[in-house]
Amino acid sequence: MVQWSRGAEKVYGYTRAEMEGQSVTRLLPPDRLGEAALILDRIKRGERVESWETMRRTKQGDLLTVLLTVSPLRDGSGAVTGAITVARDITARRQSEETVRTLEAQVQNRALVMETANRIALNILAHRTGVEALRHIANAARTLAGARYAALGVARPGGNGLVEFITVGLSEAEEAKIGSRPKGEGILELLLERTEPLRINVLGEHPASVGFPPNHPPMSSFLGVPIRRGETPLGSLYLTDKEGGQPFTEDDEVAVEALGAYAAVAIHIMEMLVRQRTLVSGLIHAQEEERRAVAYDLHDGLTQFVMAAHAHLESFHRAHRLGNEEKAERDLNQSLRYLKEAVMESRRLVNGLRTLALDDLGLAGALEEAVAEEKARAGWADADMTHNIAGRRFDKSLETAVYRVAQEALTNARKHAQTSRVHMLLLEETSPRSEEHHLQLEVRDWGIGFDRDQVLDTGEHVGMQSMIERVRLMEGHFEVQSKPGEGATLRATFPIPAEEDREIA
Repeated sequence: MVQWSRGAEKVYGYTRAEMEGQSVTRLLPPDRLGEAALILDRIKRGERVESWETMRRTKQGDLLTVLLTVSPLRDGSGAVTGAITVARDITARRQSEETVRTLEAQVQNRALVMETANRIALNILAHRTGVEALRHIANAARTLAGARYAALGVARPGGNGLVEFITVGLSEAEEAKIGSRPKGEGILELLLERTEPLRINVLGEHPASVGFPPNHPPMSSFLGVPIRRGETPLGSLYLTDKEGGQPFTEDDEVAVEALGAYAAVAIHIMEMLVRQRTLVSGLIHAQEEERRAVAYDLHDGLTQFVMAAHAHLESFHRAHRLGNEEKAERDLNQSLRYLKEAVMESRRLVNGLRTLALDDLGLAGALEEAVAEEKARAGWADADMTHNIAGRRFDKSLETAVYRVAQEALTNARKHAQTSRVHMLLLEETSPRSEEHHLQLEVRDWGIGFDRDQVLDTGEHVGMQSMIERVRLMEGHFEVQSKPGEGATLRATFPIPAEEDREIA
């Protein structure tokens, strides 16, 4: 290489300094090394190599599909002295063309369309993330069903309206004319509530069609697919204006529904990435708070007992040496009492750091013990637990998460609720729709209560935030209900991993 352009730097990742003076074989994958000699032979004969489709490797190790044009360079006498190569990166085009060809060839067969949608979605998720993946899915759905316009919306938490809205198929002028994103009204909100696709031959005749953005281009046929993960609405994928003025077909519905299923995976990945960043930040903060809490417990509890025992032992030693046996005995007995308290306090601290009771008693037994200990410590008149998991064992991470959330809830009730009554409920249940198993934890007190919105919005209550983060880390659902003077109820739902999931993990 004697000259390396800026375009080549952008495509291959190598700088001019890294490539000038190097062999062209640096860009060739191992199985393409023979191409260099073939092209060189043709150049030596004065031939021009046109539209040579091949593979090249970038500095990062990625493989690109490129289209080469190689022309011989001649000196003043006409002798070949080198060559100039122009390469076009056609990787995206080839992938897109292959995707469209595969879909169009198999669109008539339901099973093959589902298989193809699966392959395409996996390919998209392997190479793309976030909004770009969703845009690619929407465009694939539009091409597959022959629609003029496609849109994919991401739902707000709880399914109340859309927080993200991606459109494909409209001109820039039409995009600008639409204006604001839809707020989840009308037919878009209806899609979020549905579990099955919705096909409408003439959209304007549907009573809920007012849900489209203002100034949306005219349309007739409509095909909408809800995007869900289990029972949770994640968004919607819809198409309008099928080519030729025809209504959308059942085959269109099957294919778009398949893509919508994998859009759910993409949206879930997006949410997980955001949640992961939040969790990492929150867990670091929680870890520091736990360390600070342990330091306080050591200083205010265990250390005080040990220091008191030490002081009385020294007093015992002096009294015994002076022959004051009555005082010596009193100091010895007091030091023994303090040492006994120190042993109990150290056991409490160790149990707080490591859930030893889980190993010995299982989840139900450990929680029953925790309720009994907190009842004695707080002086509650009524504290009990109801469950249906006697003798049942679960994944260790699940048991630890449930135990820690319950433990924190009991601690909060003892410290802040000013109550004399606490009830814990732990049930293994099955969702009626998805038939998935989960653990439902509920901790209720009849104390002074608190302003729920203020506690959740400020983020300053470390105990509450640690519970929320633990539940989210297990992909569960957390909610708390409370008002000043009306007590508080905490509920957390933890999905139970299937047996095969536990084996893989």
